[in-house]
Amino acid sequence: MSGEPDSTAVRTALWRALHTLVDDAPHVLEDRIGLEIAGVDQGWQTRPDMDPMRTRPNRASIVARARAVEDTLIASGACQYVVLGAGLDTFPQRHKGPVRVFEVDEPATQAWKRDRLVQLGLLDPERLHLVPVDFEAGESWLAKAVEAGLDTAEPAVVSMLGVTMYLTQEAISTSLRQAASLAAGSIMVFSYSRPIEMAPPEVRPILEGAVKGAAASGHPWLSLLTPDQATNMARDAGFTGVDVITSTDLHERYFAERHDGLSPVGGEDLVIATVGSHRVGSG
Repeated sequence: MSGEPDSTAVRTALWRALHTLVDDAPHVLEDRIGLEIAGVDQGWQTRPDMDPMRTRPNRASIVARARAVEDTLIASGACQYVVLGAGLDTFPQRHKGPVRVFEVDEPATQAWKRDRLVQLGLLDPERLHLVPVDFEAGESWLAKAVEAGLDTAEPAVVSMLGVTMYLTQEAISTSLRQAASLAAGSIMVFSYSRPIEMAPPEVRPILEGAVKGAAASGHPWLSLLTPDQATNMARDAGFTGVDVITSTDLHERYFAERHDGLSPVGGEDLVIATVGSHRVGSG
């Protein structure tokens, strides 16, 4: 099989599946397809990073951000969806319809995922375009997506979830400027993690552990942003409408009626940024 999946992408897919297996219904997101794509052994739930109690905040944040961006996409009516750092995202497998999906990720992960989708009979080349981009070599995700068929004259929704902490602020700004150059009505949704000292005390040890684990894996966290920093970066990139959806907002939206204590509070916030009638250059 070509390439291999990023370990972070696999863990995210497993947390999404774990939500459906151990948390009370109704589930914020129903996704076990990522688990199928991951192809892990049957004992995956015994992994230390799958502990049902210790990982509750992590998986709550993961499913909240995914649900929010998919709700945004569906409400927008856009027929183009670009997923930056797609990993084992499964939107095109779970949602049938006219939306064309452009999944952007590193070449090794994309090669591996393509092979897995073909093996499982889940690759629909009319709707799903896997776009390998070597960010470390300075390749433009927008240019590669256009080569794959993205129409920049039509609105698109672009998501970038669980990515910004691994990028420099310069790299984040570059990605935002490219999204802001899309057609009027396009929407960018990206998540960010706040500085650890801004998190609730009970969540800080989890974040500190995540920082140490990321560094040990060779993928250190580079950018932790305050809400003001995140929104300013979006405005500076050229977006006209910029809103923050905090982890508390996500709790109120998707978790307020739950009785099992599951909550994303202290996890990632979201910025939802809209392209106005005057676009900027892609930079």
